[in-house]
Amino acid sequence: MVIKKFLALAIVLTAVASPLCAKLNLPVKKLGKESYYYYEVKKNETIYDISSKIGVSKEDIIKYNPSARNGVVKKQLLFLPVKDFDNTSKPVEKRVNVSTLNNGATHIVKSGESVYGIAKAYNITESELLDANPSLASGLSAGDQLLIPAKVINDASGSYIYHTIESGETLYGIARKYNTTIEKLIEMNPGIQGSTLRVDDVIRIVPNASHDIVLDKDIYQFTPYVVGKDETFETIARANGIDVQLLKNANPDMKKAKKGKTIYIPRKAVDKQVVSTSALTEKQLEETYKDKLDNIYADKHSPNRNNSFDISIILPFQLGMSNQTANAKNYEEFYNGFLLALDSVGSKITKPLNLNVYDTKHNLNVTDSLLKIEKLKSSDIIIAPSEPKQLERILNYGKANNIDVLNCFSIPNTDYINNSHVMQVNIPSPYLNACVNELLDTRFKDYVLVFLDDPEAENKDIYDEIKKHASETKHQSKTLTIATPLTGKSLSRYLEPGSSYLFIPANGKESLLNKYAAGLIEAKNTRVDCELLLLGHPEYTMYFKKHKEEMMSMDTYIYSRFYLPDNKGVKDVNSKYVATYGEKASNSTPNMSIFGFDVGMFLANAFINGTLPGSKESAYKGLQTNFDFERVNNWAGYINHSVRIIHLTPKKEILITDLND
Repeated sequence: MVIKKFLALAIVLTAVASPLCAKLNLPVKKLGKESYYYYEVKKNETIYDISSKIGVSKEDIIKYNPSARNGVVKKQLLFLPVKDFDNTSKPVEKRVNVSTLNNGATHIVKSGESVYGIAKAYNITESELLDANPSLASGLSAGDQLLIPAKVINDASGSYIYHTIESGETLYGIARKYNTTIEKLIEMNPGIQGSTLRVDDVIRIVPNASHDIVLDKDIYQFTPYVVGKDETFETIARANGIDVQLLKNANPDMKKAKKGKTIYIPRKAVDKQVVSTSALTEKQLEETYKDKLDNIYADKHSPNRNNSFDISIILPFQLGMSNQTANAKNYEEFYNGFLLALDSVGSKITKPLNLNVYDTKHNLNVTDSLLKIEKLKSSDIIIAPSEPKQLERILNYGKANNIDVLNCFSIPNTDYINNSHVMQVNIPSPYLNACVNELLDTRFKDYVLVFLDDPEAENKDIYDEIKKHASETKHQSKTLTIATPLTGKSLSRYLEPGSSYLFIPANGKESLLNKYAAGLIEAKNTRVDCELLLLGHPEYTMYFKKHKEEMMSMDTYIYSRFYLPDNKGVKDVNSKYVATYGEKASNSTPNMSIFGFDVGMFLANAFINGTLPGSKESAYKGLQTNFDFERVNNWAGYINHSVRIIHLTPKKEILITDLND
């Protein structure tokens, strides 16, 4: 019956927290499906006598038999759950030997990762990674399995090891295996949300980090009751608000209630018990923590979040200075666009949104003084500048104070690899390269890649990476060196009838574009038996005013972190900018005022919708760029995977595709 199951569950839960002791030398009585020790009080015995006699504390006797607090009487029965006093059924607190558990971890390489990045993520040297994986000498590819050397890492986070999630493992089982806590696992791995673990993911673990916790546990207390005239189990149960079957289970030796007889009424109670997490089984850990995970995550990773949202902008505006730089002007326009975003959603914000703005004046001493302002610690997010030293200071501050830092301006910075509070807005170059390679493997998998080398300039890294990828994947390719302007006739001899070709220039320089554009257009017009396309670099978006018609004629695909379309949304923001500030924003790439507007809209929408910036739920489509963040690993920061493909077609169209859709 339901009541029997409920009683059994309650008694099992009680077993979690009782002190360890040997089996009691007492008779056992079955109460339903559960077993209880019982003791029959002798003449003139006190609770102190009984405590000493049976080896159970006075407090434990009273816990389950509350009437004993006021004394006991002859023939009264005192009940004690067997499971609470049988140490053979209790989990034993333990410490694990790290050396026997730490066999290293297996890391599965993802697109965009490098040897440098993987070594930095695991806080080991590149040499250590290479020594453990000799196969790296022949290159690194997505899907490769790398052994992470077994060692204890010591840094500001503490001493920890790595563990690769295996099929069937749970958060609770791992905590039990390594004698650590759920709180510590979530603290060390902000990429873990909820109880779901992804097989083959790697997590950081601090072994032997158990601690005492206070648990509210359901128990049953037994109160003696003398049956009155005309009373039955049914009337007594009803009067005491308990189920009649529960009452009968507690008095199995009595078929019916008789006047003058003593019965025992079980009443549900809550007992606060101090236990070590080390002494809990996997099941008990799950029962204790399964409804608390979200709160633990918020406490560990969003401690400042309340009914308001506090944004701090720390940028070198150099306001009031006679030598304000062009870069400082860009920051000012970014901020102006940011304010326009907040103004445009003002009516949707129903809780306080506090904006604090600080000018570092491009001076490290000023930056350091700003970071000492107590109010800054209440920030939910900080927007930082690109200047390396200032950025470094602010990223370290965010990590130390549990505050996310939005890196909107620096592409080379790699702190996102092992600082969980970094939000990298511009997709890092290795991940951008991987996106372009994936595009070649899908959209252009049947095309011959024609690499256009430039003898007058250094090749771009992405160009070299594409050539390397093409070689590794055995993609058909040719290389042409453009020393002099290309002609359609000279190009035509490389083209096979019925084939498709994608031309990839070595860099985004206008000088190289000028060398091949006319020849490629001529070949495209004369060799109608072939399909000729061009893959352009991000810099090509800056040449639209002069070369847009040529790019359309060449059927050009351009990959870029940013692209600003000529649409109503952009025009509306530009008009509002002029109306608000009395001047047009600079025509930069990216457009800083629109960039500020997009960042402001992203953060404001996350706040309005009650989502954490960086979570999948906070993804936002901007005018110039999108925001779709993902953690690099379970303890790393976020990177924005936004990459736009701008297709200039021979039909005079400009089509935009977001690769992260």
